[in-house]
Amino acid sequence: MPAVSIILPSYNRADIIQRAVASILGQTYGDFELIVIDDGSTDGTAELLRGADPRIQVLSQANQGCYVARNAGLRHARGRWLTFMDSDDEWLPHFLELTVGFLESAPGEHLVMTEFLEDAGGGPRRRQDRHDVAARLPVMAQRVGSRLVDLPAGETDDYLRVYSTREALWEGGRAIAARAGYPEAALYRGHIFEHLRFGYLGWLPITMLSREAFETVGEFLPQYRSGADYNFLGRLYRRYRANLIEVPSAIKHNLAVGGKQLAQGHLASGAHEYRFAAARLPLYDEFFVRGREGDPELTRIRGLYHWYAGRVAVQLGKRREAMQHLAAACHALPGLWPARLLRGWVWSMPPEAGAQGYMSFLDVEYAVRAVAAGQLSVGEFVRGAARRVVGRRRPGESA
Repeated sequence: MPAVSIILPSYNRADIIQRAVASILGQTYGDFELIVIDDGSTDGTAELLRGADPRIQVLSQANQGCYVARNAGLRHARGRWLTFMDSDDEWLPHFLELTVGFLESAPGEHLVMTEFLEDAGGGPRRRQDRHDVAARLPVMAQRVGSRLVDLPAGETDDYLRVYSTREALWEGGRAIAARAGYPEAALYRGHIFEHLRFGYLGWLPITMLSREAFETVGEFLPQYRSGADYNFLGRLYRRYRANLIEVPSAIKHNLAVGGKQLAQGHLASGAHEYRFAAARLPLYDEFFVRGREGDPELTRIRGLYHWYAGRVAVQLGKRREAMQHLAAACHALPGLWPARLLRGWVWSMPPEAGAQGYMSFLDVEYAVRAVAAGQLSVGEFVRGAARRVVGRRRPGESA
């Protein structure tokens, strides 16, 4: 019986899955099984992995989405500890040793996460967790008038906006963190479910949980093609204390090896981003709005999610959906003037304008902000707009 079961769903990722698998096989902790669920791939993904290592099992199913695939993998899992990998990302060598070491040293704990690095390509990797708690959450809280992520008096550590305590790692954890290059790393603990109202906290490929925790919260919601990991993490956070080890242990990649575009895109970006944005609304409602419909802060946050979905819909040429989301955003946040401006823009633009029209809107929004901030005069704004109009005329077209 392996100590750890790793669940890895994949669909048409033959161009990239070997990077993810190599990072698993290169772990400094080796007592695991890797369950790869090939979700109806047509590019030979399964054949790449069968027989590569005795710890790898490859399951095949008709294409039903990553959450159905993850559930299938979980039903085959035998390990005491459960974790996940995405086929386009990678672990750093110490991930399993660090997370299993914590859970084995802390009886009664069922959930642990580490930091991760975001690699967008073409620039330095960002410690995404730190960025979220230091920048994204406070900005969003300020926009809706929330004090939930205020720092405690006298504190400057942004993680304490979300977590309740900061403490030293256990002895074995300190040794692992030092080998990884983070000798000063700390352990943060807290019940963070309510903070999930501001969006994702954590990420599945850096989350380790006990089998008991999985059996308590249940499987992923199979009816969703995007966003159900938000629901799964929320159920874990609602039931269990979260533990965060301040050591980056995985890399979330936006591109394939060598900076190439992925053959099969991400579930939450590109052509699939609207599906993700729309799915998050009912998932948010289930956690935070149902039973608290009159809470003004939660209503305003919901308006921001509509604002996001509306922008994505505009970019993808989904005019009807855009108008619905933007109307909801304007109702929830009457002072959100960019939503009102974009709603009017979409109403006035021809249906086929799509992404190019949205880019023009962003030009206007940026200029209006610059004028309001005194960084651009009204005359400069008018002259710049005239130059853009002239520059977009077809050759030979008269003024």
